Amino acid sequence: MRVAFLVFPHFQPIDLSGPWQAFTTANEELGHVAYELSTFGPQATASTSDGGLRVVVGHTLEESLASRPHTLIVPGGEGVHAAAEDPALLEILRALDRVTQRTCSVCTGAFLLAACGLLNGHQVTTHWRTAERLRQRYPQLDVVDERIFNTSDKYWTTAGVTASIDLALALIERDHGVILAQRVARRLVVHLRRSGDQRQYSQTLRLQDRAGAPFGKLIDKIEARPLLRWTVDDMAMECDMSRRTFQRKFKQSFGMGPIDVLRIVRSERELILSSAGRLTKKEVDHER
Repeated sequence: MRVAFLVFPHFQPIDLSGPWQAFTTANEELGHVAYELSTFGPQATASTSDGGLRVVVGHTLEESLASRPHTLIVPGGEGVHAAAEDPALLEILRALDRVTQRTCSVCTGAFLLAACGLLNGHQVTTHWRTAERLRQRYPQLDVVDERIFNTSDKYWTTAGVTASIDLALALIERDHGVILAQRVARRLVVHLRRSGDQRQYSQTLRLQDRAGAPFGKLIDKIEARPLLRWTVDDMAMECDMSRRTFQRKFKQSFGMGPIDVLRIVRSERELILSSAGRLTKKEVDHER
């Protein structure tokens, strides 16, 4: 399968490098080249969004069309809006979409596909920080802003950043099965493979954001081992407080009691594990 990555000035580097590495690792695990990867763009080189990294672009826009890629991946980044004003680039993307089996965007790359008119009438996602802007600029799109990635017909859109790896793992699973996707995830030291319908910003992260000292370390310990007994007395001891003082200060910090927070962490963990697929006995024991 030929996978073509668009590269334009001021793109987000992880939107390219994350899925590129996942596909490369899949090739290594298979022992042959199942994914033929290439870059293309309007210029011979392109700098990343922070300007600190420059990438040599493999093919011109016209050469990318001649290669007839199976999968097209469009990254995001600060330069996506300028790229969306390039008529030649938009025309090539439309032409590529006519030959691809899958057309994908990462993060704000959805703005570029939307500018081409390719996502009209489709359900899409993007990074939560730019979802409202996408919704207002392109009202013909059905923007869902809590999903890690989303599929609508042949169009795959993602939240961006590390979600680009989740996208690649989902594509690898679609092409070669769950076992290969799991092997790739282990090679990449991905803790859990996330399904598309998981929230971009977890409830546990929200709790960690709100946790001041000494509750921050407690939330980290609960999140790491959520299936431990964790009584209120256990949690108070971790914070070096009496039970009464702990409960009062905890509720002041979180607006809810410690058992309610424990229930949230456990519920989210259960959702992630069930979405990731069956665990081995060793993995289950480790979770406990």
